[in-house]
Amino acid sequence: MLDRIAECLFWIGRYTERAENHARLLDVYYHLREEGSGEAEAVWKRIANAIGDCGLYEERYEAYREQDVLYFLILDVTQNNSILSCVTQARDNLKKIREQLPSELWNLLNGFYLWLKGVQLEEVTLQSPHSFFQRVKEGLAAFQGTAVSIALRDESWQMLESGRYLERSENVVRLLQSVSNITPEKRKVSYAYTMALLKSVGGYEAYRRLDVEDISLEEVSRFLLLQETFPRSVHFALATFEQHLKAMRGLSDHSGSTLERMIRLAGKARSELGFLDRNEITLESLNTVLQQLLKTNRQLGEAVASTFFSPGQEVIA
Repeated sequence: MLDRIAECLFWIGRYTERAENHARLLDVYYHLREEGSGEAEAVWKRIANAIGDCGLYEERYEAYREQDVLYFLILDVTQNNSILSCVTQARDNLKKIREQLPSELWNLLNGFYLWLKGVQLEEVTLQSPHSFFQRVKEGLAAFQGTAVSIALRDESWQMLESGRYLERSENVVRLLQSVSNITPEKRKVSYAYTMALLKSVGGYEAYRRLDVEDISLEEVSRFLLLQETFPRSVHFALATFEQHLKAMRGLSDHSGSTLERMIRLAGKARSELGFLDRNEITLESLNTVLQQLLKTNRQLGEAVASTFFSPGQEVIA
């Protein structure tokens, strides 16, 4: 597989996953702010910080007002992490390599992009924000579900999924980090944020099935970091990422020592997480654990780039 094709596939996986993650989080936080009892601006600042760039936002706006933050995070094409930017970059990458994946995937992603591009913020806020975010989630789920159903399990598939699961691991870590940064004096509202975090990754029902009575940041963090059977836990995401790398053995032109080193790196990250005792994750240690995981995710992303991509910037448009 050519370097440019590998790079496009990897980033299609990352950008579609990132856009879905942002829609999930915005949907939950939009309703959380209705229960926030005067905390609306703090809620919007927290979410802007979690998935956007507060520095860039503050260069453009004086305050964290709902309309401004929603536009910044959903439709602002000059902000690389907005939902529209992520979908645009995924679509542009797919356009360059359409022959590598079933045409049905192009039709789905292109149609979804054209719909999203035509959306006005007033339509989102004056009608039903929940309906809008639900349609975004369903559109991206249709793309991912169709890929699961019809894509050939070749090297292209393994690369696409590698990007998706590495992005998922990083997203969960960043979301946990945004909640863990709540200062002790605001612990009263941390329950609401913790609940929002759990719901944003669709994990509320799965968490309750484990018969854990306490919905605390410690317990939810243990669940989202260590739970091996929940698809949106960091452990599950890293284990799946490792599996896709291993599947590329014998399929890839890069099946030599560089790929083996990357597999060992992914395996080491997954093993360290697996051996971590749940009692070792406390409010005091959580930030250290999350910082280490962010470093690991970054190293894995750099290893993929150095092994499969040509030197230079990521492919975005």
